[in-house]
Amino acid sequence: MKRFFVLGLNFAIVVFSLWVHDKVRVWAARRLGDPEAAARQRSADNPFSRVDWIGSALLPLFLLFRGLPVLGWTRPLELNPDNLRRPCRDGLLIAAAGPVANMLLALFGIGLIRSLTAAGWLTSPLLLQILISFCLINACLGVFNLLPIPPLAGGAAAELFLDGDALSAFEDIKPYGFILLLAGAFFNFFDFLTVPLTRLVNSLLGF
Repeated sequence: MKRFFVLGLNFAIVVFSLWVHDKVRVWAARRLGDPEAAARQRSADNPFSRVDWIGSALLPLFLLFRGLPVLGWTRPLELNPDNLRRPCRDGLLIAAAGPVANMLLALFGIGLIRSLTAAGWLTSPLLLQILISFCLINACLGVFNLLPIPPLAGGAAAELFLDGDALSAFEDIKPYGFILLLAGAFFNFFDFLTVPLTRLVNSLLGF
């Protein structure tokens, strides 16, 4: 029973972290000249239309049940380049905004754990476990989403710098990007990313 309770809390962390990821991208788009970026893709009849059910729910749940580092993504934010003052620079900043937000959340969690531990207030093993999960989940989500694979933020950033045949090839694989990500997660291809990240977070926490 405790295991499912912890899984539920971890999934709540994932949902919150991806929500922040998406909200920060929308905020960045608004600040950089495209205030309607999210509204164009949000259905008035469906409040969950911004949710990517595979990247935001099914894959994270699958990884949580397997006890693996959590990876995931939100729906791509389609921008109108005509609204941006400097399309390439601003598009890159918007794409990076979500991953940076997750990394900042991870750093906040690390600072919180170290502060509570130093003050002697972190006496609950369950609370410590949840806070460590918060740090690891956000660190993995942040760095993972920088990979240049659609529909990740890194894929959106990479597309800004492609043209000609390279852009055509990218557009051809774009609809199948999530399949590559699912296969990579299933076969642990992203261990090259998650293993050193886990070690780094544990090292910063003093474990």
